[in-house]
Amino acid sequence: MRPKRRKNQWAWLVAIAWALSAPTPSLAQDSEQKSQEERIEELEAQNQELENRLSELEAKQDKAEPKARPAPGEEDDQEAADKATAAARGMTDEQRAQFHEGIAAAQPANYNAAWHIGTPKKDVIDKGWWGLKDTPSELRMSGWVQFALFHDFQGNGLEMEQEFSAAAVIVPTLKRPSTGVDVRSSRMFFEYRHLFDWKRKRKNFPGVAHMLFEMDLGGDVLGDGYGPRVRQFFIQVGHLTFGQADSTLSNGGTWPAYFDRAAPGAYPEVRRPVLRYAAALSRGQRKHAHVLTAGIELPRTEFTNAESAFNAPDMLVRYDYSPKWGNLMAAVIVRYFVAESTVTEARATKWVAGGTLSGWANIPTKNGDRLKWNFLIGPGVSGLMFDTSIAGGLDGTYIDATNTLLTTNAWGIWAGWERPWADKWNSLFMLSHVDVLNVAGQAPETFSGSVTATVTLDYEPVNHLFIAVEYFYGRRVNFDAQFGQDHRLNLAFRYMINR
Repeated sequence: MRPKRRKNQWAWLVAIAWALSAPTPSLAQDSEQKSQEERIEELEAQNQELENRLSELEAKQDKAEPKARPAPGEEDDQEAADKATAAARGMTDEQRAQFHEGIAAAQPANYNAAWHIGTPKKDVIDKGWWGLKDTPSELRMSGWVQFALFHDFQGNGLEMEQEFSAAAVIVPTLKRPSTGVDVRSSRMFFEYRHLFDWKRKRKNFPGVAHMLFEMDLGGDVLGDGYGPRVRQFFIQVGHLTFGQADSTLSNGGTWPAYFDRAAPGAYPEVRRPVLRYAAALSRGQRKHAHVLTAGIELPRTEFTNAESAFNAPDMLVRYDYSPKWGNLMAAVIVRYFVAESTVTEARATKWVAGGTLSGWANIPTKNGDRLKWNFLIGPGVSGLMFDTSIAGGLDGTYIDATNTLLTTNAWGIWAGWERPWADKWNSLFMLSHVDVLNVAGQAPETFSGSVTATVTLDYEPVNHLFIAVEYFYGRRVNFDAQFGQDHRLNLAFRYMINR
């Protein structure tokens, strides 16, 4: 501590020294000198001026010197106050980092880049969250409002005209253009997240809880309105996830940045009840690079000439590798079919399997381009791709003559190239191909394969508002070599809320 200055004492000393240094007037000059009283008044004024200058110097010195450390106990009180303030507003920055680490180590299958536009981001971004007082928990409501004006040059065969699928293209090609509007692709999300006290849990416990509720207006049309539809509703606690979610086969990180409600023809866009367990295999600096997921899901099967008589759960195993440059995902699905003929009471069973390999990669270009891809093959996935799901009946065909189930083998691939041209401009070019391999048991007029091409250009004139122009081309081929093709043009407006 600095000793307290005696301002008056120093001031008087300076004044006296100045007075002594002044020349002494002679007796002859006494009449010209000021009176003694006036002299004293001058000295007092000078003393006051010196006091003011000393005060200014002290203020400057106090500002330059570091503040004194709090007394013992005061520092703990301040830390407690900071923690209380952080608790009142939800998670601290350190807790948010722990939450994202827990998500990355436990559930990459829950990541869905379709919630965003542009670069892949964290599963749960730190924007628009409301803290729950005195808890490391937060809530968020978010989503987007989307209006699409579309023109179909042939007239897509889907009941929901806002979607585009090559499998629904009319064969042969008919010139039947149509124009419409759509808002069903608007979305609403409600999310909750919580961070457990890791010190009370075992070492490899991620310590996170995350709930997601997602809804759109894509249900049945009710009069002049739209029917609300639940897309996803799941809860993740640590390594475990249960509820309705995107299939474990779906790699949400590869979802392309385009605006139509449809998916690439070869994408396994399946939402269904799931139960899965996922955990990181690696430790140390690469602790999130390798994640293994296992789970069961409610099957979605559709046969030709038969009905599913037993819904055995689909079994899946998935492996994710996430280096700095992107992501690689491989998954295998095993299914058990029990098909009952629609003509007789006979049944047939079959074990099938399928696999997928997908991922995305940052391309070292000036604009930061990104490549995304997805490859699927096998009878286990033949009916789960977007185009084959729209075509229907492609899990298998029941042969009544021999009372056997002929499962359908198919493969599909799609790839997308995303390029940000500037801060506000992005583009996407995408190709997709689907092919059903076995001809036996398939009717000549049924779906054999498809090719789809998409070009998207989006612009963000103001924050959160996106304007996109999209062009689609789709070609469908049947087993009898008949084909149809369609073109479609979209103009979409999307306003993002808290995303």
